[in-house]
Amino acid sequence: MQIEIAQLGKMSQSGNSLLKLIQNNDLPILDLFVREAVQNSLDAGISVEGHDSVYVDIGIKDVNVPKFAKHLDGIKNSLIAKFGSLPQKAIYIEDTNTTGLTGSLDFKRSPNSNIFKLIYGISMAQEAPGAGGSWGLGKTVYFRVGIGLVVYYSHVINEDGVYEHRLAVTLVENEKLSDTLIPKTANKVPNGIAWWGQGVAPDNDETIPITNEKVIREILHSLSIAPFEEKCIGTKIIIPFIDEQKLLIKHEMHPDENKPWETNVLDYIRVAMQRWYAPRLANRRYSYGKYLDGHVNGNRLEKDDFLPLFLELQMMYNVAVSGDKSSRYLVNDIQVRNYFEHNKPNNAGRVAYKKFARKELDMLPPLNGPSPYTCINEKNPSGEQNSPIIAYARKPGMIVNYETDGEWCKGLYATEEHEYLVAIFVPNSNTRLMKPENDINDLEGYLRKSEMADHTSWTDIILRNTPIDIVDKIRSQIRRKIRTSYENKEEVKEKQVINNLARNVGKMLLPPTGFGRRASSRNRGGSRKSPANFGSRGNSFAVSSQKFMDNGAIEISFQLKLAKNVAYFTIELFIASESGKISAIDWESIDSVGTPFPVEISSISFLDVTGPIGEYEEQKSGNNVRYAIRVKKKEEPVVCSGILIFKCIDPQVQVEIAMKPEGAVN
Repeated sequence: MQIEIAQLGKMSQSGNSLLKLIQNNDLPILDLFVREAVQNSLDAGISVEGHDSVYVDIGIKDVNVPKFAKHLDGIKNSLIAKFGSLPQKAIYIEDTNTTGLTGSLDFKRSPNSNIFKLIYGISMAQEAPGAGGSWGLGKTVYFRVGIGLVVYYSHVINEDGVYEHRLAVTLVENEKLSDTLIPKTANKVPNGIAWWGQGVAPDNDETIPITNEKVIREILHSLSIAPFEEKCIGTKIIIPFIDEQKLLIKHEMHPDENKPWETNVLDYIRVAMQRWYAPRLANRRYSYGKYLDGHVNGNRLEKDDFLPLFLELQMMYNVAVSGDKSSRYLVNDIQVRNYFEHNKPNNAGRVAYKKFARKELDMLPPLNGPSPYTCINEKNPSGEQNSPIIAYARKPGMIVNYETDGEWCKGLYATEEHEYLVAIFVPNSNTRLMKPENDINDLEGYLRKSEMADHTSWTDIILRNTPIDIVDKIRSQIRRKIRTSYENKEEVKEKQVINNLARNVGKMLLPPTGFGRRASSRNRGGSRKSPANFGSRGNSFAVSSQKFMDNGAIEISFQLKLAKNVAYFTIELFIASESGKISAIDWESIDSVGTPFPVEISSISFLDVTGPIGEYEEQKSGNNVRYAIRVKKKEEPVVCSGILIFKCIDPQVQVEIAMKPEGAVN
């Protein structure tokens, strides 16, 4: 392929400046790379019809240096001298169900085409609604992953309606260094940028991507990359000559930390894809377009592969988007006044949150999983207590950032060391601004514009020479909602503790109930009092005692009263949570805990029955767990006691028992 060396011109970029353009020192290079690569692929899938997902694969391949270098005029000998005898690796990104690098090969005819934006242009943002990029600078991270050499390959339907293979190579290096690869040209200032492709004309050095399928297959073969076949459309970006150890972040491990993914690039990518794309990865309920069908080295990332924190974040995201009532999470509307066309309760979005116990995040033996702070690569600023973790994301489904202090968390109390408060905010992206400006018509456009080039935060911006504080109001609302929820619950809990304490003290100091009265359980003749006639009203169910059995089961004694018109009644087990009772069906749902219900009924018996009780049937969950008993009753009142025995697999959960009567007419 012919080399084209960029010339230094007026207001032009140099290799050195491009490498510093999006120099983010807060995020590890692999996190920046995954965020950018996946978002580019998702953006390229927005307008493609007929698919419900975008396929993205990131992995590592071997490089045959001599066979690859021979195609790069001007640097062939330098590459072989530097790497020829050493084993080399390349990292690749592949996507399908996307548009590919479309547009005219002559960029002067289509300067806004995908192919020009990615390979030859800079600062050319994505303009499609729902796209991630708003600056066009993110791709510069590709040049920092290896030695600055990037191979772009795509299979597209060209302007003539014909399937076409396209390939070009770019090199961006610091032209100020002494060991540069780009050959120096007499009387010309080095610029540090070069491209390889097919020459446009004999009298100049300008190049365009090559379309010769035979040559393209040779180049891809040297990089261990398979070409697209038949009608498969997509793009592959290959970055050769990577140093895997330099790409891996090296934390000084705390004794309690566990980060096995920091010893292997593929493992790191697997976690990074979850870390930043938990809302969209393998999420068929993703409602803003196509979900992310993510792969690492060709292996699909399934929900079973997720770290518990990221699976919880996806479920919280779904609840925040839909507004559905959840038995597992607390969900609140976020409203901002005076900026939007309407003042609906959720005009700014919703926040979903929960306090997680260590067991819920697989942190206890024998699993000994990582803490939430370890998963998100953040330190816990609260020391022995746990700071809240607040994530936020807009339409593209990439988590912008995880906040553990600052404005997002100000005023939120740290939790005790055994629990973690995690929240995610999802904006109501379609909420239109009361006074739109240019391309900023709705909340999504406002937040997109407010992000920095590396998309790691939201900051308020100025519209029509007026500072707007939408982000600040959103943060304030989120803090208030979370604080109010847990303060109210803590007050209730505190009152319950005080009441229990008072009751226990009273039992020790005061005489028992009914002291000084005649016994009421018998009449004067000493015979047993007959049961009351409840007629058609007065259903009740009360637990009178409980005890733990030798086999680990729990025995509950209860009292039951049923009115005449009750045809059936069901005794059911639930798990108690902060936001209410969780039924077996809800617990086992894929959008909830997703594991077998941890409590199962062993047996039930009815004693001292007055009135007819008929046959009963067991009710089982999808995982075949007996969670309820439904009993038939004839049309007469019933009074009885009974014994219910159940086993609890998880000692951390709290069990509730409820009785539901059904009328004679279904």
